[in-house]
Amino acid sequence: MSKPTLLLIDDEERILRSLRMLFFVGYNVRVTTEPKEAIRILREEKVHVIVSDQRMPQMQGSELLRIARETSPATMRILLTGYSDLDASIASVNEGEVFRYLMKPWNAEDVKRVVAEAAAIAEASFALQAHAAPEPEAAGNKPRVLIMDHDETTAKTVHETLGDRCEIVWAADAQHAMEELAKQNVSVVVSDLMLGETNVGYILKTIKQLNPQTQCIVVTSFSDTSRLIELINQAQITRFLPKPVSKGILARNLESMLERFHLVRSQPVLQKRQSVEPISDPSEKVSAGNFIGMLGRLRSRIGV
Repeated sequence: MSKPTLLLIDDEERILRSLRMLFFVGYNVRVTTEPKEAIRILREEKVHVIVSDQRMPQMQGSELLRIARETSPATMRILLTGYSDLDASIASVNEGEVFRYLMKPWNAEDVKRVVAEAAAIAEASFALQAHAAPEPEAAGNKPRVLIMDHDETTAKTVHETLGDRCEIVWAADAQHAMEELAKQNVSVVVSDLMLGETNVGYILKTIKQLNPQTQCIVVTSFSDTSRLIELINQAQITRFLPKPVSKGILARNLESMLERFHLVRSQPVLQKRQSVEPISDPSEKVSAGNFIGMLGRLRSRIGV
């Protein structure tokens, strides 16, 4: 059985040497300090996982991963950086669609675990790409879109964009949102991070744990980089749009996420690309457990 190929990019040779030492057994490791060389390798070889630094003089890592996504969609993308850069974090979600965002200095076992998980998912993705055609969409209920936002403008844009193609539900508080989630799973979530006094990050993380095919768009004025990195790794949010966001940008992303939901639903193996890390914050773990318990009670009550 051939080894998975791992492509490492960093402008510092010592970083590449350290990373290469972690993976010289079990992987075909390619390293380069040149983003253009990395792009050439992606075009000419089957690369299972690409791990890129963010701050490089020739090209930002988020931009390189955007090109990687377009060049080799089955390749799993990981951003590795020593800087808490909000713009880079947003770009890694919206453009690079990264699997994980890892911070320097890294924990060797964590990096090895994440890369191994990514490589296994990439193997399945390449196999699907080579041998399987998408399954036809089964006729059935309309996709369900949940809006978790007190902002009427967001709700109006969702209604205007998706119209009669989806069942659209607007919840302006956390309790209403949880009641709607209890009724049935949702296809796309459009959410602020705060509903009144409630930070709903744990709800987004729990939704993704329970239903990986759900696509999450965060629309918020919240600007904590470490919080965003948590949402990338633990909720696999697919878009992060800072408020105020134009109707055109939100509409384009809604169309893209609805299309992605249909693709993932028709090809279940792609759900693995949406897998998430366990919730790390102790208080959020408690909130998530209470939320899951509430879902169970509500679903039992309404007979779901």
